[in-house]
Amino acid sequence: MPKKATTLSKSVRASLRSATKPAATIPLSRTPPKRTKPTEAELAKLAPIPEVLRPNLDILFVGINPGVVSGRKQLHFGNPQNFFWKGLYQSSLIPQSIAPEDGHKLWTNWNMSIVNLVQRTTPSTSDLSRQEMRDAVPDLCQKISENKPKVVCFVGIGIYEIFAAQSKPTPGLQSVVYDLSAADRVQPPLRPLAANETLNSNEPPQFAYLFVMPSTSGRTTAYQNPEKLQYFRQLKYIRDCVTYSPPRAVDSSTLAGLGPQTLSKYFPEQKQ
Repeated sequence: MPKKATTLSKSVRASLRSATKPAATIPLSRTPPKRTKPTEAELAKLAPIPEVLRPNLDILFVGINPGVVSGRKQLHFGNPQNFFWKGLYQSSLIPQSIAPEDGHKLWTNWNMSIVNLVQRTTPSTSDLSRQEMRDAVPDLCQKISENKPKVVCFVGIGIYEIFAAQSKPTPGLQSVVYDLSAADRVQPPLRPLAANETLNSNEPPQFAYLFVMPSTSGRTTAYQNPEKLQYFRQLKYIRDCVTYSPPRAVDSSTLAGLGPQTLSKYFPEQKQ
């Protein structure tokens, strides 16, 4: 006698179907974990980034202060999002592309160096008070006066604003120079740049050109990298003028031709 087929209940059939289904795949999040903001105690442990100076540099770059990435790496402009090192190479100020880790070559190979206005590492420049920056100006003056660079380049408009006590300075070559023969090393000894004035061939230079460019930080969105590059190209032209033998006067029309080709929202009155 044939056996009767076993009839399964609906609940059993549902359980069997669910057991044979593949397990659902949980998608991995593509959002990187948020970085924790360093504490004041952690930042206080970070040493100032080493500065290497010598007399008669072609260019002395002045940054505002180390960010967290730079402070931890102990490197100037150490964040890979910073345009500084790219701008040097793309403007031909240096002949090869280098990473922040090779920044010492700026001094050993190409007679340039970097200092910071404030040595303290902070997550943002907004963490610095204006008074703290003003208090750091005499130290910067001493570095400039003792080492007598041909050009001082401020990598950030706000740095020069504090340094020269000038509201909303226009980026580019300034109409004043730093008088390296002045005895005052507490406040910047600035004087007008005379028409067709040049450095003489004697050592050391008698004055330093002052050049201001927008910050190269990736956070500075008012100036995009193509515009920042124009300022590096202007700086390269000035460097070539002061290192020529004998030094040449900086031609304003040539400088203007190398200037920024886009309109900055900070300086809407600037003609292009």
